[in-house]
Amino acid sequence: MIKKVSFDVFIRNLEILIIIFSIMSGFISLLIWKNLNYTFSLLSGIFIAYLNFRSTKSDSIKTLKRVKAGLSPERSIFLYVGKFYLRIFATGILLYFFIKIIKLNAVFILLGLTIIYFQLILIALKNFYFKKLEII
Repeated sequence: MIKKVSFDVFIRNLEILIIIFSIMSGFISLLIWKNLNYTFSLLSGIFIAYLNFRSTKSDSIKTLKRVKAGLSPERSIFLYVGKFYLRIFATGILLYFFIKIIKLNAVFILLGLTIIYFQLILIALKNFYFKKLEII
């Protein structure tokens, strides 16, 4: 049986799971390594990845609304790709700030970035293959 869920409910549940998993990851990091620098590095990587996820979601929705409103798909894609490169540039500035200025651990920042995207893949697999979920 396929369960139908609205897009807004799916995204809200996804963001709640990301936040819960992020808090658990930070707590586990603190318990294992007992080093605040590592924990803050991990949480800053998670924070950057979460901000990228939120802005990508909102840009995608805006792009689809623009196309439905009558803007040409080529122009909408051009605007979306432009914002994508600005987001990558801002991410690079944040990474530079965290690594060079605040002196956080680069490996744990990258681990935090990876954790969010790995979690998104696991949630998608769980929802679409095991629960037979359909987004309407």
